[in-house]
Amino acid sequence: MTSLNLPTTTVCIPAHNESATIRDVIAVVQDARRQHPGLIEEIIVVDDRSSDFTASIARAAGARVVYADFECRSFGGSSGKGDALWAALRRCSTELVLFLDGDLTALNAGRLSQLIEPLVVNPDLQLVKGRFTRLCSVDGPGAGRVTMLTARPLLSLLRPELASFEEPLSGLFAGRVETLGSLWLDCDYGVDVGILLDIATMYGTESVLEVDLGEIRHRKRDLVALSSTAEQVARAILARATHSTVANADLTMRRTPPRQTLMPTILY
Repeated sequence: MTSLNLPTTTVCIPAHNESATIRDVIAVVQDARRQHPGLIEEIIVVDDRSSDFTASIARAAGARVVYADFECRSFGGSSGKGDALWAALRRCSTELVLFLDGDLTALNAGRLSQLIEPLVVNPDLQLVKGRFTRLCSVDGPGAGRVTMLTARPLLSLLRPELASFEEPLSGLFAGRVETLGSLWLDCDYGVDVGILLDIATMYGTESVLEVDLGEIRHRKRDLVALSSTAEQVARAILARATHSTVANADLTMRRTPPRQTLMPTILY
């Protein structure tokens, strides 16, 4: 795809203590940048309360670093992944944004354009989600444990039109900054499925596309951490099913201001 007159993309990587992998993730994005000149304008790493060297490694690898706690200071600091996405959207100056997880390895740089290009060629698309094969799975083939045991069963019961999505919790997705910035975002791990649900509700299921990104490897989390994630995911789905999203917004969600009211970019 030619780069002439195309909307550009910011790649945002929320990261919490990802010093072991963040350099490799950024390197994949840099490779994709070279393969598709003009498509990716900037790489932002959102350091979400890391206690390791994530920020300094990311900066040395060529990313701009912003801090979730600083961006979220007006409501007491960051509370989780969703707040990191909220902080990232505040710092995007491009039309499109691509989110990647900070613990990924084995991701093919050539596949990243598959998340961006559908948004470029189809103005009706609002969200492109990535599905993938996990190289590190100990549970056999298929999606992750929270996806299989919490998200997909609830979606099948409450939003059957979305039951075909293999990875509704995928943190690998691209969208339009204006669209994502108009949403209330769950402040924690409910954010990914919340975005999927809200965009499908507002624009229709045809506005969301799922594409195959091949194989990835990421850090395996223990059951205690997954239990908390499952609770947050279930809350995000059930809140929307019971129409209590707005009532709970002050406790669990953040809304990105319109782009014209965003503060000037601060370089760190």
